[in-house]
Amino acid sequence: MPAEPLNPLILNDTGRYGLNTQASPAALPPQWLAKADNIILDEQGRISSRKGIQQVSENIGSTSANADIVKSIGEYFAENGIKTLYCGIDDSIYKLDTTTTPYIFTQQTFSTVKEGTATSVTPQTITDGNWQWVNFNHEFYGFQSGHMPINYNGSGWFDMNHTSTWTIPAGITTFDPSCGMGKFGRMWVGGISEDPGTLYYSDTLIAEDYNGGASGKIDLSTVWGSDSIVHIAEFSDKMVIFGTENIVIYSNPWDPDNMVLFDLITGVGLKARDSVAQIGNDIVFLSASGLRSLERIVATDGKMPLMMLSKNIRDELEQHILSSDMEQCKAQFCLCGGFYLLAFPDRDLMYYFDFTIRNPDQTPRVTKFVFDTSECPRSLLSTIDGTMYMGMGSPTKYGSVAIYRNYWDQYKTDETSTYGTEETCEAAGHTWESTNSKCWSTTDVPYQAEFSTVWLDFGNPSITKILKRFFGVIVGGQNMDVDFIWYRDYNVDTQGSASFSLNPGGTQYIYGNTASIFGVATFTSGFRPAEYKLPLSKAAKVVQIEMKGRIKGYKASLQSMMLLAKQGKIR
Repeated sequence: MPAEPLNPLILNDTGRYGLNTQASPAALPPQWLAKADNIILDEQGRISSRKGIQQVSENIGSTSANADIVKSIGEYFAENGIKTLYCGIDDSIYKLDTTTTPYIFTQQTFSTVKEGTATSVTPQTITDGNWQWVNFNHEFYGFQSGHMPINYNGSGWFDMNHTSTWTIPAGITTFDPSCGMGKFGRMWVGGISEDPGTLYYSDTLIAEDYNGGASGKIDLSTVWGSDSIVHIAEFSDKMVIFGTENIVIYSNPWDPDNMVLFDLITGVGLKARDSVAQIGNDIVFLSASGLRSLERIVATDGKMPLMMLSKNIRDELEQHILSSDMEQCKAQFCLCGGFYLLAFPDRDLMYYFDFTIRNPDQTPRVTKFVFDTSECPRSLLSTIDGTMYMGMGSPTKYGSVAIYRNYWDQYKTDETSTYGTEETCEAAGHTWESTNSKCWSTTDVPYQAEFSTVWLDFGNPSITKILKRFFGVIVGGQNMDVDFIWYRDYNVDTQGSASFSLNPGGTQYIYGNTASIFGVATFTSGFRPAEYKLPLSKAAKVVQIEMKGRIKGYKASLQSMMLLAKQGKIR
């Protein structure tokens, strides 16, 4: 009798739709993943490693470990076109100088003289750094619960009530809005402790005047009943007001006296102020049940339901929303890669929603970034140039800022006590920062990326496959050790395992080396695809594959997979 031929079981589309924890992995097609930690999906839907979170700033204070958390980062756009980063850290505001290596912080001082006068004033006592930053009319404003708004006018910092045009809204004793928006020719604020359900707006182009000129208010209790304003946004030339349980949309916000109620969405509110993001012609936000989209509401005159963007991880995400501190929850959409990051620092994870290519159900592809204890970033900012900044989460690195780039996680350590001069610092291979005369070392830290397929039956769930060999084509991942595990017949205790090392060969850089006319290259690594083979064993009707490896400076991208198997019995 002739030997049973080997049959190729091709898995080229594995995981291209991203993570799905909502449905049973036994009931999903192979395009979904059951686990997707520290990976992303590229434009072709191939599984790739995430980039690194690399510290680029010094640490606040004199030591490398610091307890001051960078809870907010904002980008100020000055009238002359200069852009400056400011950070809310504990009880202070810091300017971040990005022209030095590493970046350095300069603590900002609030004026003790009322703007435009000689009158002495006492600045408020700031107790937290969780600011919402707003640019308006070439000035910079910060809002957070329990605080008077703050203002940078291009030359100095003031509490809003210390500016020359300040007037308080009628009937309000303590002006402490938790959110604000500078659009449609004025400043709009909400979440005031004494009156959380009323929207206040300033005089035209005067962000500090709330009781004169064209200023006014809108009492939303007549629209949505009892609710509190959490966030205010602009969308398709309309105003969106997010409450905790409702959303109100107004048209014609350029003329507050003649604004028209466009839509009232009841029963759906905003859970985290800093989760709202504009993505093209859409606004996404975190509700109690997950990440939602406003696009359908406005595009259809409010006649279609809000789209649930996180429906494939709904239950998992809801658990994090229920158990997390929503004031810590941060999100940003990055033009650098068309993705939306949603961070839960107290849960040590961040969700990556990829909007570059939608799945057939119109949801973004989702993966996760998983961190060691307390290392999840505490703040996020995507700047106009496409850089994603992060306030670092590691307890030894509080008070520092990182950038999402390259393929190491990186930390900096103050080595000045050992290498106190520029000569000794650079001789040791470290970086000398001349402004503060400090020596900084950089440590590269690998991070583990891993994924699991759903249960794969290869179209024949009743036929046993006698597993013989695995073939995988992977690009990059130099010096990366990969663990390959296969589970059989819905039993995670029944497994086989093997390992291999990535050594793709090819050139380390796209072009350039010490002998090249171009000099030493600084471009990303350009390795050719390489095929890897592993022997497999045992028989199974259905198989689940898990791959994991530590990223060590090089991107790894899975191009294709194939299993060779013999057909066994029908059972």
